[in-house]
Amino acid sequence: MALYQIKGSTAQGIADSVEDQVRNGGIVAGSLLPPVRTLATQLGVSPGTVAAAYRARSEERRVGK
Repeated sequence: MALYQIKGSTAQGIADSVEDQVRNGGIVAGSLLPPVRTLATQLGVSPGTVAAAYRARSEERRVGK
């Protein structure tokens, strides 16, 4: 069973889904996200895709977007 309702098959899609979940209260800002491999398995994508999504979210947050 998935802890969060993160969706997507591309890094951008996953990053957007994480952002949507934070905005809608599904993920509390500052909480830990699922491990890369766990989410990759859940979504049927490579760990590199999830890692790229997490990096993109992290970089956007650093520049205040």
